[in-house]
Amino acid sequence: MFDTGCALCYTSHVKTISLTESAYQRLLSWKTGGTFSEVVERMVPCKGTLGAVVEAAQSLPELSDADFEDLERMVHSTRHKLSATWS
Repeated sequence: MFDTGCALCYTSHVKTISLTESAYQRLLSWKTGGTFSEVVERMVPCKGTLGAVVEAAQSLPELSDADFEDLERMVHSTRHKLSATWS
């Protein structure tokens, strides 16, 4: 005889995806607890909305001073290349 006394039954939809080892390691590096689904929902903005991109950017961790300077250098070097190309 089966026990049918389940007060709460929860079923979620699950999809299986394949990742390369390097992609898995990158995803894992963003996992600070919780699930991989939570990482994807936190880090990947909804497609096509500026608001979603801004919201995702606001949830990123703060950059260290050194990382900020590196990013600023990269942006500046890209702008320099673009202006030379579009002249």
